[in-house]
Amino acid sequence: MAVSISLNMSIYMSSKKFRNKKNQNIYELVRDDVINATNANDGQVMVLYKSEKYPDKIFVREKSEFYIKFEEI
Repeated sequence: MAVSISLNMSIYMSSKKFRNKKNQNIYELVRDDVINATNANDGQVMVLYKSEKYPDKIFVREKSEFYIKFEEI
């Protein structure tokens, strides 16, 4: 499950576009090297991405799950 947070991001790693295979929505990859520092998941690599439909929101998802559920376009 992706978690949605509102941020003002000024540092971008990528301009790659991805399509969610389930809902067909388009997203822009922000970073795919974010480290989860939550105690239970410390060190887990995460992906930050934003929606074209809701550009003021940033989403985060486990990296391995992201590359299964999204396809690069």
